[in-house]
Amino acid sequence: MKSKLQQVISLLGLGSRRVIGRLRGAAPGRMGVRIRGVALGDGLLFVVTGISLGLADSATVESEDIDYWIVPDESGAGSVPLQAEGARLGDVHNVTERLSADDRIAYASPVVLQPVRLTNQSGGVEYVVAVGVIPDDNTRRVADLNISYLSSSYSYYADGQYNGEWSGDTVISPAVAERLNVQQGANLTLGRDSPPLTVVGVNDRELSAGFGEVPAIVMPLAELQSVTGLSAADEADQILVATTDPSVESTLTDIYPQTSVVSRAGLGSVQTTSTSLPLAMALAAALVAGGIGVAFVATMMGLELTAGRQELAVLSAIGFSGPAQALVVAAETITVAVFGGIAGVLLGIAGTVAVNTGVASGIGVSSLGTISLPLVVYAFGMAIIVGVCAIPYPLYLTMKTNTLEELTQ
Repeated sequence: MKSKLQQVISLLGLGSRRVIGRLRGAAPGRMGVRIRGVALGDGLLFVVTGISLGLADSATVESEDIDYWIVPDESGAGSVPLQAEGARLGDVHNVTERLSADDRIAYASPVVLQPVRLTNQSGGVEYVVAVGVIPDDNTRRVADLNISYLSSSYSYYADGQYNGEWSGDTVISPAVAERLNVQQGANLTLGRDSPPLTVVGVNDRELSAGFGEVPAIVMPLAELQSVTGLSAADEADQILVATTDPSVESTLTDIYPQTSVVSRAGLGSVQTTSTSLPLAMALAAALVAGGIGVAFVATMMGLELTAGRQELAVLSAIGFSGPAQALVVAAETITVAVFGGIAGVLLGIAGTVAVNTGVASGIGVSSLGTISLPLVVYAFGMAIIVGVCAIPYPLYLTMKTNTLEELTQ
């Protein structure tokens, strides 16, 4: 005689094989719907929880493109690439020179963002955001503007003085080109007494400021400082540092007092106070996915048992006791949850990759949602919990099945 443990294992195996058999049968649709229902809820849970972890994790992750901004604390908590109000950083050229000497840093540049009045040769006027940067030999974007068109000689800032050769190089956004009716090679005037600017390139897309697209130009930092009065103290709004080494962050925090080091991998947002939003998002995702999953699985398994009451009656007729039938039904429900959990994790990984890709191309954030082994285990575990919580209703229907009535129909 089989031991109790062997009997339980056999009954559980029977329940699992019944699910697999239905999936392989001539009409796998109903069982597939149940599994897909669990998978959709679990996939949603995976994506939302991954995003929540990404929002909550302020530590920078190593990647091929990590951008840091050194930002004055007094400047507020706006969009980091376009925050230009409040306190400014001083002596930025010397600081940038020290940063550039660090082998871990690929590129460093102070960034000035200033609204200016731009005039074309026919007298057309447009107010734009002027972005001042130190040009680089490599193809690079600052605030989504391609600065590779600018001459890397940086001739106006000669030996630490603002008296070198004026290049006048500027790259304009498509909106500026359209509104002022200018293209590459055209001349523009920035203010009344400043030397002329020459359009050396038109950016391939507009500058996004978080609240919409704005007309913008980018030009050498020293030249913009000179015409906006920032050259006296060598001021800038921020300092951008591009690196592949996250250990640089600790170095940047010691450069200026009362500044924040903000990472694009951390969403590029200054947070002066803690927030429970990521935790609330994760909790809400668990409650929604869990609640919907339990209701869906319980209902669908109940419909399946209602349609298959004769099968339960046959099990009773051949000697399966009530507890034995309950174990078979419980095994079926858990098996559905397991298959749904596996599919849900795969769906969640694909969804997270899609979200990260879309966010990276849309707003330049390299990684929003996280994918990790603990998250995989969590999502799969939640699917199992959904299955366990959905068991009582199918068991109730099992106990209500009348063997004699079903077999005589």
